[in-house]
Order: sequence, then structure tokens, then C-alpha cells
Amino acid sequence: MPAGWIYVAGFGIRQMRMDGGKVAASVGVGHDKLDSVGSLSAYVEKQMKLIGGHFKEAKFAGPRPTAFEGAEEAQLLFVRHKVAEVGTMLHAQTYVRSGLWLGVITLTTIENELKAARPDYDVFVKGLRIRSEHAAEQEART
Repeated sequence: MPAGWIYVAGFGIRQMRMDGGKVAASVGVGHDKLDSVGSLSAYVEKQMKLIGGHFKEAKFAGPRPTAFEGAEEAQLLFVRHKVAEVGTMLHAQTYVRSGLWLGVITLTTIENELKAARPDYDVFVKGLRIRSEHAAEQEART
């Protein structure tokens, strides 16, 4: 766990801020199931359409291939959009595929705070692992 961040059950981690007026950076983790092994690109394209529909002026960079230990495939997508009260927000979304399992890791931060949040994000992501279904089933039984 990076210093200055707190674990949020069912979500991921959130930066602890002493200045209540600023938006705290966060890293959300989630998962989904793909219809087929070759459908990661289609999944990311659907996400881009959903995001574009939600944030009218969203700008995208990527997706592009990225590395993630234990993944068969991973893609990185950046999304930038404006929030009137805050400024420009940035989301870095990493999609990680192992078989039909899909992990999604999302860094959300104010764009001009990315340099401060990115090293902590990198440390957190390097600590994440893909568990096999067998390991997850055994853990659920105990």
C-alpha cells in the first residue's frame, strides 16, 4: 500500500488528502467476464463508447498494448474530460485478460496532479496479481 493512501473495501484505494477542497486520486479495481478470448478489443471499444456517451467532451489516447505480469493480454486506455468545478480529469484504465477473465484497473486523478499520483499508482499496480480460478475457489472455501 503506498504511503498516504487508504484501502477502500469493494473499490480499491484512495489518496488521503488534508486539503478538503481538492479531488483525491483513486485507483479502482474490478473484473468482468469476456464472451470469448479474442474479444478484449471489442470490450474496450464498447467501454470507449460508454465513456464518450457519459462525458460529452471525452478525449481518448489508446488503447495500446501494455505489460502485466501473468496476463495473456493487456491494454491501456487514457481518458481525459473536463469537470466544471474541478478542471481536467484523467483516467488511466488498464484492461488485463487471462482466459475469459478480465481485470480492470482505473486511476482517476486531476490531470495536473498526475505526476504526484502516478508513482503510487505504479507501486500499487505492481503489487497486483492474477489469481487462478482454482486458488480463488480454495480461498472462498476457507
